[in-house]
Amino acid sequence: MPFRKFAIASLISLLSLPALADDKGFYVGAGLTQIETDNSSLSDEDNSYKVFAGYRANGYLAFEGAIVDLGKFKEDNLDFEGHSAQVAAHVGFPLGQRFRLFGSVGAHAWDADGNATDDDTGVDLTYGAGVEMDVFRNIGIRAEYEVLQVGDIDLNQTTASAFILF
Repeated sequence: MPFRKFAIASLISLLSLPALADDKGFYVGAGLTQIETDNSSLSDEDNSYKVFAGYRANGYLAFEGAIVDLGKFKEDNLDFEGHSAQVAAHVGFPLGQRFRLFGSVGAHAWDADGNATDDDTGVDLTYGAGVEMDVFRNIGIRAEYEVLQVGDIDLNQTTASAFILF
């Protein structure tokens, strides 16, 4: 019985090894996005881009800023085109040496053209989740899903990106 307790305790202690990795520092990245909206009056999707930079404090916490093209949508007599500047906190959990799951929450200042929203500018909530994989020691790839509120429209953004950690 004491051996079993020792073995279980040893296995549990191995879960903390990813926290010992030197995975902190500044990073920059860019990605391609697909943005969809299913607003009752405007249902469409568009491809666009995201450019981001941030600081990873450790494997569990990062702070990030991004510039996002919100795409162009047009249906019947409604149209929308916009851009967004974002700030967000990423709370993550390392899975082994190379993978990291994360959730993000933040705010974004957006600017829109067209008649699909009542306002031309605003600051709203953004939230999402994703997974990162370190391909090399300082180069990684990321897949993430975010919801960006733009006035009374929710934009669903799926992004595939690459980043460099300094």
